[in-house]
Amino acid sequence: MSDLDHWEQAPQPAPTAEDARVELWPGDPGTLPLDVRRVLVALLRGPYLSHQHDPVLWSTLLAHEAVVRRHLGDLLLELAIDADSEVAFSRNLTPDPDFDRAVPSVLRTAPLSFIDSALLLHLRHLLLQGAAQQERAVVGREEIDAHMRAYAPSTGTDEAAFTKRLTASVKRMRDWSILLRTDTEERWEVSSILALILTPDVIGGIEAEYERLREQGGPSAPQEDADQADSTDETDPAGETEPAEDADPVDDADPAHDAEEES
Repeated sequence: MSDLDHWEQAPQPAPTAEDARVELWPGDPGTLPLDVRRVLVALLRGPYLSHQHDPVLWSTLLAHEAVVRRHLGDLLLELAIDADSEVAFSRNLTPDPDFDRAVPSVLRTAPLSFIDSALLLHLRHLLLQGAAQQERAVVGREEIDAHMRAYAPSTGTDEAAFTKRLTASVKRMRDWSILLRTDTEERWEVSSILALILTPDVIGGIEAEYERLREQGGPSAPQEDADQADSTDETDPAGETEPAEDADPVDDADPAHDAEEES
C-alpha cells in the first residue's frame, strides 16, 4: 500500500459540538445539540445560569464553553463565568479600544437608584462574610431595614417614602434572582452572582463615596429617581447597569438580566 493510500485511509477524529451539525428535526436550521442550545437560551434569557439552579445545563456549559462563547460572540455578547461559584451570565461585548466602528448594545440596561446600589453593596458584603465562614449568605427583611436606614437622609424622603422605595428595591433584587427564596418567609439567600458583578475595586469606590454622603447628609434624590425606584417594571441587570440621573454610579455592576421566574 502506498503512502498516499495510507494517508487517504487515515482515521478522522470524531466530530464535536464545535464542528458537527446536529439536525434535531427535518429542516432544522440550527447546528448545535439541544442541550447546548438550551444553555444559549438560558444565558440570553437571564438572569444567569448556575449549577445550583440547573446542574445539567451547567455541566453542558463547562463541556462546550468554547462553542458557547463563539455563538454569543456572533451576537456581540460575551460570557462571564465563575467556575468556583458555579455561576455564569452573558453581557454586552466590549470591543477592542482600537476598533473604530460602532458596536450596538444587545442587552437592555438597568438604571440603579441610590437605594438599589446601596443595597447591592450591602448584599455583596454579606456574601463575602458568608464565603469567609464557608456559609451561605442569608438575610432577612428586618436586617435589611436596619442596615439601610443609615442611608435614609441621603434620599431626601420621609420614613414612609423611604420604606416604600426600599421595598421596591428588595423586590427588584428578588426579580433579578439576586435574592433567592428560602423556606423562611422574608428571608433570602444572597446569590453568588454578585461575586462577578461587584469586584473589590468597584466596592472600594462605592464605599468611599457612600461614606462621604452619609457623613454629609447626602444630596436630595431627584423626583425621577424616586419614580424609578418605585417602579415594578422588570429591567435588565445583566448588560451594562446604568445609574439613574444624580444617583451614585455602580460603574461595573453587571447583575444578570430579566428573570422570568424567581430561582
